[in-house]
Formats: sequence, structure tokens, C-alpha cells
Amino acid sequence: MSFLRLFFIRHGQTENFGSYPFNGWTDVQLTDEGRRQLDQTVQALRGVPLTAVYSSDLSRAAYGGLALARELGLSLKAEKDFREIFFGKLEGLTWSVIQEKYPDLAERISHPGADVTFPGGESASQFRARVEGALARLLKDHPVGQVALVAHAGVNRAILAGLLGLSLAAMWSITQDFACLNVVDIYPEGGAQVRLVNAYAGPEGYYQGGPGFERIARL
Repeated sequence: MSFLRLFFIRHGQTENFGSYPFNGWTDVQLTDEGRRQLDQTVQALRGVPLTAVYSSDLSRAAYGGLALARELGLSLKAEKDFREIFFGKLEGLTWSVIQEKYPDLAERISHPGADVTFPGGESASQFRARVEGALARLLKDHPVGQVALVAHAGVNRAILAGLLGLSLAAMWSITQDFACLNVVDIYPEGGAQVRLVNAYAGPEGYYQGGPGFERIARL
């Protein structure tokens, strides 16, 4: 291959998923369903000749990265810079609590184009720069081949937005469901081609948009 094919995956369902908290750097655990989701994704990728497996160092992402690396006989490269955005004082809070405790900040967050700085945490632009820096290092080490990354919704959005030249506002408009898969071909001379976004592992391959949608790719 004369390019890098990057398979990047969101972690599975988390224990507090029903209340939709701002988890960020909080090391929340996966549910049994979340582990099943990632195990299914690992099985779907077992036939792909990956040259490396990366993940965030948070356990909800590292679980899938470690499972995939073990399946393929590789060592997992867990990187802190592939963590979700750091929400600072908002870590672990639900949207309703944020609206009550930080109404002015909640109003700014409601406008996705704003470069919001979370108190005690990161701004959206700082987060995106961190992720893009980590991706640049990955590309330097792996300019060609096939590599997997298990990370977070925000990380995946930042990668897609950066490769496609999208704005901060557009970045937050990209859906990333639990355990979804994205596939992008990245060329050493510059440029990228998106092949798959927010797909899920099914018994016969990958499907776009969740269960019940038409199968569009088998890997």
C-alpha cells in the first residue's frame, strides 16, 4: 500500500451512558454491552493485516485496543494525547446540572462554533490541536500500511474534521455511536479519502447508520 489506511473506533457503551455525563478524562468503565460491542468489532477486524494498534490510555478505549492487539499478536500503544477532551470542572456532570450551575457557560456550549474553554480544562481548539498532533506522530511512524485506533467520539470527530478541513462547528456535527468504525485512507504526499463513517460491526460485515441499515461494506 502506498498510503495509510486508518481504522478508528469509538469505545463501547459506558456504565453511566443513560445520564449522558461529560465524561472527558474521567475513567468510567464499560458495561457488559460495551465490552460485547468492542469484542464484536475485534472479530470483524481480525482478518485485516494491521501493522499497529493504538488507543487512548483511558480504560474504556484501552479495553478494545488491547483486545484487538492481542487478537493480532501486536503490542498496544496507549497514548494520553488520544484522550477525549478534558472538561475540567465539568467532568462527570450531566447537561442539566451544567445548565443549573454554569448557565453562561451552558449558553456558550450550545453554540458549537464557539471555541469554548472549559473551566480547569481545555478549549475546543486546544483539544483538536492535541489530537491532530498525536495523529501526525502516528503518521510519521506509519506513513503506509493499516493501523487501528480505539479512542473517543470527540477524538474521532477531530480526526475527521482535521483531515477534511472542517470547522470547529462542523466537527461537533459528526455522529459517533458506541463502538462505531471509521475508515480513512491518508496519503503521504497529503490528502485523505474517507471510506466509512460511524459504521457498526454486524454478522456479515459493517453497516452504516446502526442496526437495520443496508450493509455497505465487508472488511
